[in-house]
Amino acid sequence: MASNRLRNANKQQGEDAEMDMSPMIDMVFLLLLFFLVVSNPRTIKIDNEVKPPTASSANTPKVKHGKIVINIREDGTYRAEDTNTQFNVEAEMEQYFQDRKDHMDNVGYTPRLHVRGDKDSVFKYCRTAIRAAARVGINEVVFGAYSKE
Repeated sequence: MASNRLRNANKQQGEDAEMDMSPMIDMVFLLLLFFLVVSNPRTIKIDNEVKPPTASSANTPKVKHGKIVINIREDGTYRAEDTNTQFNVEAEMEQYFQDRKDHMDNVGYTPRLHVRGDKDSVFKYCRTAIRAAARVGINEVVFGAYSKE
């Protein structure tokens, strides 16, 4: 008997209950905007001319901020992270390191020299870059290598 009353009550034509989606869409856009503002992506352009060596103990660096990338090609040419800026003399590289270090110091990051050297290049090219970085006060060096895995 109660079920008949319920059926009769449901048969009456009334307004269908609809969910208003606009607040949910607003919330999704707010969350998206929040994550875009909070996240700080750092992408490093890779020089395709540089083929890093492989190492059994290679691992991903824990800190992504503060990297000052220098690409050292097989022929001993030095390029900045953007791969378009080439350093012909050591003084140009030193000035680049000084500018990047000053920027890192202003932002509050510890500057680290990230050396991406070609596996067939001679170590003396790396040593030149490390010395130029040391002269401007960059004391941490990270070597780029592929993991054997």
